[in-house]
Amino acid sequence: MAMSLKGGGFLQLNKYGRCPLRIPARRSVVSIGPAGPVAALAAGAAVGVSETFSRLKEQGKVAFIPYITAGDPDLSTTAQALKILDKSGADIIELGVPHSDPLADGPVIQAASTRALARGTNLDSILNMLNTVVPQLSCPIALFSYYNPILKRGIGNFMFTIKDAGIHGLVVPDVPLEETENLRREAVKNDIELVLLTTPTTPKARMRAIVDAAEGFVYLVHGL
Repeated sequence: MAMSLKGGGFLQLNKYGRCPLRIPARRSVVSIGPAGPVAALAAGAAVGVSETFSRLKEQGKVAFIPYITAGDPDLSTTAQALKILDKSGADIIELGVPHSDPLADGPVIQAASTRALARGTNLDSILNMLNTVVPQLSCPIALFSYYNPILKRGIGNFMFTIKDAGIHGLVVPDVPLEETENLRREAVKNDIELVLLTTPTTPKARMRAIVDAAEGFVYLVHGL
């Protein structure tokens, strides 16, 4: 199973004052072998993405946000990994939905997606796994999905379904700001925080528009 701390950074959004806080991120890749049985965690309901960043800001801390691809090598291992990461201090976990053309990802995550799809992983099986695991977690999960699976299910139905599975945030890397209106509307209806992306070379006016439209945090994309 591949796990990575994705290269980039995060701009926290305060829902009330909308004051950004730059949260630096590191990048590393580690391999996690088969894990032994993980005891069920007595966890309370996870708070949302914005609330998590606000708590960390008050404590003078930065966020630890690991990323894993669902279904690599299988969903049973993914379930164990989510519980291990939560128990090990993850503040938010980014869970990737494997996609056949993950153009926004590098070779490690592309390979993880290929392995997961080869095992038959799909959105329904991921959501079934989350329905069991999320009640045992104390940190929120942000789902990372390309746009095609969302359109296939229908935007409103997709948002309702992931909310029902306990998801708090959503990252859709292949939708530009101008085409996010429907996503944002349905996300708000279902209390899903839609994370938008920007880059260091994005014009300032456009970056401000992205920050104003985003919820939870803004994904600052860059290469290392």
